[in-house]
Amino acid sequence: MPAVVIATGQFDKLARVIMRSQRVPESIAITIGPNPEFVSADELETIAADLIEQTIARLTQVHAG
Repeated sequence: MPAVVIATGQFDKLARVIMRSQRVPESIAITIGPNPEFVSADELETIAADLIEQTIARLTQVHAG
């Protein structure tokens, strides 16, 4: 099943350890820098727009081959 893993910077290492333990390829991981609850609404919109693009790319490129 196509999927991506999204984690904030502070949880990136933990997410990758869990992914390795479950034999999930790290190529599907997306890390967003700041914790979303500590950014402004404008910044959150920018982060979300970038996240959407990255998610589409991972789902269409990584899982295609």
